[in-house]
Amino acid sequence: MDFCSFLTSSWASFTIFVILMLLFPWLSRKRGNYVIYYPKRIWRGLDPFENGARTRSPFDWIREALSSSEADVIALSGVDTAVYLVFFTTGQRKIFTYSVPAYSHPVPA
Repeated sequence: MDFCSFLTSSWASFTIFVILMLLFPWLSRKRGNYVIYYPKRIWRGLDPFENGARTRSPFDWIREALSSSEADVIALSGVDTAVYLVFFTTGQRKIFTYSVPAYSHPVPA
């Protein structure tokens, strides 16, 4: 793949990403789409817009995933999700533990 093709592909992917990120808040505000965007909240009897916010950020799931305990994850998603998250966080720790010291020391020439 040449560099021009790479730039074209990257530009197209970024454009699609931006369009979808702009569509999410607009579509999630429409009353008919509550069932699509907030099914668990409706099923539990909660208001789709907590704290009076008219829409949720498309990145809220990251904050919720990082702040939830293992017991919450098991209750909401099951043991398989909890095991996956343990593997994921362990892998993250190992990558950062071993890669950061390796790149912090200059290699002698």
